[in-house]
Amino acid sequence: MFTVRVIPIARGVFKDYLTFFARENIPPGSIVTAIVRGRKVPSLVVEARDVREEKLDIRSADFTLKKLPAHTKPRRIFSPEFVQAARDIALWHGIHVGAAIGALTSQNILGATTRIEEAPLNNGKKLDSDDELKAKADLLVLQAERGERVRTYRNLAREAFARNASVSIVAPMVIEAERLAFELSRGIDEHVVLLTGELSVKKLIHEWNRAVAFEKPVLIIGTPLVLSIPRDDIDTIIVERESARAYRGLHRPFLDFRRAAERVSKRTGARLIYADFPLRVETRYLLDANRAEELTRLQVRPGGEISVHVIDARKNEENRRTKRIFSTVTDEAKTLIESEIKKGGRVVVFASRKGLAPLTVCNDCGTPVTDPVTGVPMVLHKTTEGNIFLSHRSGAMLPSHTTCKTCNGWNLVTLGVGVDRVLADLEKTFPETPVFLFTTDTAKTHSAAKKKSREFFGTKGAVMVGTERMLPYITEPVELAVVASMDSMLSLPVWRAHEHALSILFYLRERAENALAVQTRRPEHDVIKTFVSGNPSDFYRSDIAERERYGYPPFSIFIGLSWKGTRASVEKLRLLVQESFAHLDLVGPLPEIASGNALWESRAVIRLSKSAWPDHALAERLKNLPPAIEVTIDPDEIV
Repeated sequence: MFTVRVIPIARGVFKDYLTFFARENIPPGSIVTAIVRGRKVPSLVVEARDVREEKLDIRSADFTLKKLPAHTKPRRIFSPEFVQAARDIALWHGIHVGAAIGALTSQNILGATTRIEEAPLNNGKKLDSDDELKAKADLLVLQAERGERVRTYRNLAREAFARNASVSIVAPMVIEAERLAFELSRGIDEHVVLLTGELSVKKLIHEWNRAVAFEKPVLIIGTPLVLSIPRDDIDTIIVERESARAYRGLHRPFLDFRRAAERVSKRTGARLIYADFPLRVETRYLLDANRAEELTRLQVRPGGEISVHVIDARKNEENRRTKRIFSTVTDEAKTLIESEIKKGGRVVVFASRKGLAPLTVCNDCGTPVTDPVTGVPMVLHKTTEGNIFLSHRSGAMLPSHTTCKTCNGWNLVTLGVGVDRVLADLEKTFPETPVFLFTTDTAKTHSAAKKKSREFFGTKGAVMVGTERMLPYITEPVELAVVASMDSMLSLPVWRAHEHALSILFYLRERAENALAVQTRRPEHDVIKTFVSGNPSDFYRSDIAERERYGYPPFSIFIGLSWKGTRASVEKLRLLVQESFAHLDLVGPLPEIASGNALWESRAVIRLSKSAWPDHALAERLKNLPPAIEVTIDPDEIV
């Protein structure tokens, strides 16, 4: 008999290690199935010891060890370097190692270990120390538009194959990984492996095994799960479109997969390339700090000759003294759209907000329609049973015939640009034109999104209106792109909002063949000026100076803490956070706010110097916080 120490790989298991009895001596690095709280949990074996050496500890323990299931078949599917990288990633994010491993691989792979090719042994190779990692770390950046990036990837792959090495490309979205695999496979079909969560279990296992066991070098393309592939010949890892917000996990453990790629590259010795146009401010700063080098000379301005129209939407408004009359599409934008439609061209219209209108106010007294529970403005939505007011915070709903809560008047007027309102205005203006709506509600799955994209590109003279959900599915150039309004994005209470808005503008510009029109009431804003100039370096210089002045990343580390519950439980956790981190630069905890019926939430932010993180002691304290408190490193929202 042996005692086996394992790392459970599952959500909701807030332990780094668990110990079980096993009949056999199981090699470290193997994946086994353990029973935790009545459910089967894939677990990574850390060590196994003979029970005769552990008798004293076992007898003195205040708990009873359970046995691993007799039918469990150990299988080694990860490399030691990846496991060590997962420890680094967990430390940086202040989470448990099992949570990091689970986020970086597929549950379908973990659940089918008997059908998975075993990872190659490292033949006793000693893992590098942190100092050795720093010495051999190779970090490069590539600022270029997508067409040039794809050509560069093709050259990098062929160069790697010539030296008998493999390449991994990490894409933020499934559709982007699929496009890259299609574009890069010409002439090297048998060397290209595509790995995404959209593959069937059978196909995923087949492709995983091919990536592991193929004797020749391979080009592995996929979502971040490709980082867990155990090939020791991967010498280049590319993070494609590194500014994409999809690289930040939306759910626990809130991993930043760009950070994960960095740790995997350092542990495996592969060079890491961040690629995008434009690069994030933090990534561009790596050059100034001499922590990265240019792969090729940075592209300074976007290529192509297209017309950029910045339309001042204020000039389109009628006299507000009589009545607030609002149109989501200006006369100038309508003229541009009509011109392209007549020629059979395709038009995409981007709107950042869902619903008909993000804000509704009383035209008599100016009072907004707000959530009766939380007090936040409600969004007007169109449904099959009529319009309703919906709170995106609590889910509360009010009928559209609601009166003003202050003056009890009926004279309500909608303000702001919602995607449904844009759709209605376009359908009214161009009744004979096919208009497609592309949001998370109309394209909930990847297959539904691809179908809608195919329908749009298969229809001449069509218009597609959508939110950010639409952007990666613009898989072909369009003649005209229109931004219905940039103002809501520039006004978001998110400290990276301006950087993200600029990234979207350049993204749309690259996909427009003839023209891009941007409607805004703030044409003098720095983001708009930078976009018109075509030089993202202007924005970088001003933004990095502002971040340094106020101590924002990359000059510091933010640790975001947030929690929800009843008002009493939120207050109890608020006191705990205040007491636990009073010795640090703690902003908050902020006063609790209502987020639903009998549900409240609060948050706080710890600010550290760059050199103070990661810290083992603080990371341990973060891991040991009550499960109700969620921890995010460098969150976008800090208020």
